[in-house]
Amino acid sequence: MTDLSPSTLPTKHGGILIPLDPFRVSHLAAVAAELLVSKARDITDARLVLTRHPRTQLVLGHIEGKVVGDDPVAFWRENADIAVAMSQVLPRQCFMYYVQSAPPQERREAFLVAQRGQVLAADEGSIDRQAPGAEHWPVEKLCEQLRLDVDELASGFAGGPSIEIPLLEPNVDDQTMLMTLAGQSPAGGDPEEAAPAAAADKGAGGQGAAPAKPKLSVSEDLKRREQERAAEEVEQQRRAAEVEAHVPYVVDELGIVACPRAELSEPDLLEPFILSKIVGDLPAGLPRDRTDGLQGKRCDIAIRVDFLSEVFVDSAPLARPMLEERAETRTIGGRELQVLEVLAPRLGYGTLVTTGKAPHVFVSRKPELALPESLVLELLG
Repeated sequence: MTDLSPSTLPTKHGGILIPLDPFRVSHLAAVAAELLVSKARDITDARLVLTRHPRTQLVLGHIEGKVVGDDPVAFWRENADIAVAMSQVLPRQCFMYYVQSAPPQERREAFLVAQRGQVLAADEGSIDRQAPGAEHWPVEKLCEQLRLDVDELASGFAGGPSIEIPLLEPNVDDQTMLMTLAGQSPAGGDPEEAAPAAAADKGAGGQGAAPAKPKLSVSEDLKRREQERAAEEVEQQRRAAEVEAHVPYVVDELGIVACPRAELSEPDLLEPFILSKIVGDLPAGLPRDRTDGLQGKRCDIAIRVDFLSEVFVDSAPLARPMLEERAETRTIGGRELQVLEVLAPRLGYGTLVTTGKAPHVFVSRKPELALPESLVLELLG
């Protein structure tokens, strides 16, 4: 038996954390293979190893082989885009992480959160970035939220069910692999435990116990995903035109504040409306006759937010206890409201204004700047 006592755990490790949902493990391997081959990496012996935590529905994925070498921290720092690409074929968000715990003077750790091909959050900590008496180690904090121990990551979720998929030719039986991860023998057992695997098979066009359709080759699968991306681009263009067709706004002393009919989960649609300094034309959808008078001023957004967790504080989704602990109370338009500086993924820092219950309002201005009070009050309802 391998000795996994704390003294023998690896001091360098990294990988990807994935909720155990219906997904095709072969697609994850194909994504990693595509990216590594595009970087002229040798993947002849590379394999994706997926291991489920012994007691929870969380899967740890890491890549083994000479492509990684003896420094998984360097590998994942250089190849974080693998996690972002994998998130496109996963039903929920995934986490990339790496940890170097020794020697103490070189300690470093980081994580990245990705969903649907977008980076939602990222954080890195190293010895030279620590403030005296207030150390900040991102993976430790992530593990606290996931109710894990960093040593469990280092051990590779020792004791949990595990599978391996070769990157070069990831032609495996996805249903069997997923059932193994779920702790269910493919030959039989509790149907409830096998539900994730059955759902994955049906979601991909199967019919439960019916014979699986022939699997796509890697090249065919990549072509399919290219077609899906093209369809997504067309839909994105349609949504952009829809948003730009009518953009309410207000003008104040700092510039113009737009209220696009989009959500924080659509950063590509909102980002064009956030400018620290207007030079030239206003963003599409805003009145051209206002352009001259707004040169050199700001363009911001103010939009409704339904869930606190859509914004981040200290690289973690905002939760009510943190809001109550850190928010400042301000009187706006005769109403007492809570105001807190937050980070909107891919959009930057701004201010969350709330009554304490939904809807909340995100403004792409930090709290020390004047807020568009009438628009905020209108959005709060």
